[in-house]
Amino acid sequence: MVKNILIDVNSLVPYLMTGKTTGIGRTTLELIESLSNLDKDLPFDITLYSQNMKGIGAKSLNTPFESTHFYVPNREPYNKILASTPIKEWFTQYDLMHIPHNFGYVYKPERTLVTLHDALFMRIEEKAFNHKQMRDQVPLLMKKCKGIITCSEASKRDIVETMQIDPKKIDVVYWGVKHEVFYLVPDKENIAQLLSNALGIRTPYFLSVSCNAERKNTHQLLTAYLKLCQKNPKNDLVLVWGNPPAFIVQMIENSGYKHRVHFVSNISDEQLALLYNGATAMVFPSSYEGFGLPILEAMACGCPAVTCKNSSLTEVGGDAAIYLESSGSEHIFEQLANFENELYDSQELKQKTIHQASKFNWAHTALSYIEIYQKHLELL
Repeated sequence: MVKNILIDVNSLVPYLMTGKTTGIGRTTLELIESLSNLDKDLPFDITLYSQNMKGIGAKSLNTPFESTHFYVPNREPYNKILASTPIKEWFTQYDLMHIPHNFGYVYKPERTLVTLHDALFMRIEEKAFNHKQMRDQVPLLMKKCKGIITCSEASKRDIVETMQIDPKKIDVVYWGVKHEVFYLVPDKENIAQLLSNALGIRTPYFLSVSCNAERKNTHQLLTAYLKLCQKNPKNDLVLVWGNPPAFIVQMIENSGYKHRVHFVSNISDEQLALLYNGATAMVFPSSYEGFGLPILEAMACGCPAVTCKNSSLTEVGGDAAIYLESSGSEHIFEQLANFENELYDSQELKQKTIHQASKFNWAHTALSYIEIYQKHLELL
């Protein structure tokens, strides 16, 4: 009898509703699409599971997989009730359930595989997230579940150290990059025209892809850039940031350089690829990442990536990224000035970044997941 894997795709519901998603939702989407695009017969069946009252779920995805939808609110009280009885087991008859978004309430943890993206909540306290609840709940599931997948060796070390998990229980699989979307466009004049027409952005500029998480240190980048503005730099600053906090907006308003800083949001992957292609450099001064997709996407477009030497970032950046001594504004300022003064060989950087990005692809990620599924289904 063919065994069945149930993959929880509830992190994709925002994408299915709006076309936009978070980093975790994005990696889940890419994984599902990559599994469905593999030109091979899978040695097991896959069923995609979703849950909400609107009926928005996996059936909306263009995949060859079966889908199951529960018309139950996807909220904690209801999920706890579902996890207290074998309802999913009765209706879906799965042999292995995969939760690709860090945590879920489950009835059978011993039949559950979890993708835990990082142990950030065990290392850092951020106002934007309920880290206490994660610290209370996630380690318990990690100890009981059948297996764990994470996206970097750094994350694996953190999970082992902070949750006292047997390292043999954890598999590391890197995320990929969509090379058909994120690639070098050599015609820079065309890129400049497209950016101007589509987003009102004119080159040259430094780029940052951020959010309101404090660890992203975008305020340090902004401080460094506003200092650079005193020297009348060639490069503007473009921030892909949908909802910057009030103090950031105020910093820019008070600086006298508001015309040099541009916010863009709600953009497509294709527009993001244009921004990477047009940027002098992409600056990502994060204090902690489970992986670091913006670095990889930028490098795939031939854009130099400036980042920090911590957590997973050196695994993604390899010897192609430019590493800051720290995420402080003084070190960011030094690197911005280096690019302003053209101290780097742009052609050499371009070649190194594209080569590093070529090591990551979603097909390889999907094949690695299939092997792990087979291991836990005892098919190997």
